[in-house]
Amino acid sequence: MKLFLADISGIDLEYAQLLDKERRERAERYRLVDDKKRCILAGLMTRRFLGNAEILKNEYGKPFLSDGRFFNISHSGNYVLFALSDSEIGCDIEQFHYVNAVRTGKTVFNDDEMILLLAGADRLGTFFNLWTKKESLLKCMGEGFHRSAKSVDVCSDIFEDKGKSYFMKTWNFSDYTVSVCSEENGFPKLIEFIGTEELLFQ
Repeated sequence: MKLFLADISGIDLEYAQLLDKERRERAERYRLVDDKKRCILAGLMTRRFLGNAEILKNEYGKPFLSDGRFFNISHSGNYVLFALSDSEIGCDIEQFHYVNAVRTGKTVFNDDEMILLLAGADRLGTFFNLWTKKESLLKCMGEGFHRSAKSVDVCSDIFEDKGKSYFMKTWNFSDYTVSVCSEENGFPKLIEFIGTEELLFQ
């Protein structure tokens, strides 16, 4: 399993010319410059780490690779997160911002998760830990919005469903929270930060 994090601050909009037509057109559709940069950076990371592997999609639209590898991408604020694994994987990154943790939590968290949220001294931190874990778990399971957020439980770092085990790990740095979920319980100790220059050349 490999986890990579890159910063959009080094991205020039001209880098879109290095990407395929679909990704270039997707970047052009965004109105805000930072959204364009996040899209271009995700494209550069895809090109760098997946090479020429064919990208397929499951019945719910989740992409995977024809060579048997799995990947997932998430972005927030200045960062794009890229996860690559030999087993199903999901990831989520969120930049801290104010939310009404209790009111928002009630829409996505189950009763046990709400107990954790209400008991925590740092409710906002607890909220983003639970939120990113739930996002990464749902993305790993590959069912997207076909699965209710309250139907999965992220109170611990393992969730069992239909005979499968899903493992989760969370990192906090600066004002960001990152969670990754995988069927493989072998997370790296650190997320690898990768510079723009490393993504421009294959």
